[in-house]
Amino acid sequence: MSFLHLKSALPIFKTAMVCTLLMSTVQLMIGCDLQPSSSNNDGTTQKNNTDKDMAENDELSVNPTPTDTSAMDKAQNNEAADIVDEQIVSPSGYQKLSFGQVITPELLSSLGMIRAKSDNEQCYYVSNPQLSYVDKEYGKRASVLYQIIEGKVALISIQDPSIPFYKDIKVGDSATDVMKAHNDKLSYEVDKYAVDGDYYSLIANVNFKVIKQSSLGESLKNENIELNNKQDSLPLQIDYHIKGGQKLNDHTIKATEWTVDNKDLLKGQVKSIDIGIPEAIYLVEGCS
Repeated sequence: MSFLHLKSALPIFKTAMVCTLLMSTVQLMIGCDLQPSSSNNDGTTQKNNTDKDMAENDELSVNPTPTDTSAMDKAQNNEAADIVDEQIVSPSGYQKLSFGQVITPELLSSLGMIRAKSDNEQCYYVSNPQLSYVDKEYGKRASVLYQIIEGKVALISIQDPSIPFYKDIKVGDSATDVMKAHNDKLSYEVDKYAVDGDYYSLIANVNFKVIKQSSLGESLKNENIELNNKQDSLPLQIDYHIKGGQKLNDHTIKATEWTVDNKDLLKGQVKSIDIGIPEAIYLVEGCS
């Protein structure tokens, strides 16, 4: 090859080399851009996870997981019922004492109850000295009395007009109000010694029905009655002692035997309210 030909070919070679270098550089740059970056992937994954967690939290805040509140509501209702039972005289009892409950000196002491002076160990009364009122005729008296027969709560007697009763009747209400509260289903009884009928009783059966009438002047016996509900262990009656009436009958008017004339003649106001077992209701004067 001649010198002239070699000289002329040199620029062409240089040009080719430059082009080759330029193309390699471009490919290298493009290749770097196309290579996956571990740091970028980690950041993207973390961001995606964070966005997912935020979305889930937002969904929970909008649609919170439902909770079963029935147990909470039941507990609150039971607690409210217990409070009501303690504040209102009812078939459940009063002030943490219930019918048929065994009474001991320790229990009375814990409840702040005192026993009335009595030599009768089979029948006596207890009361809470913190609950009292002033009667116009007798002065200071116990608001509520508990009659204990054979060591168990047999009767609760309301004497104070401010003590609530579950039938919405209070001491001082009229005999007519009592009849309305019980839909006229009360028996009228007057003691044989109450000649003018000024004092008499209106008696309601609370949780039982009579399947056989007792003899005149006798208290109801277990074989003569049938409890309405299986959970009831004791039959209970209410005795509204009325003062200021007039004699409607020689002794008794049954709940099914009221006449319009008798109802019209019904007068007087509630002097006291007793609720208890028939044996205690039957007693005319305290434990006799």
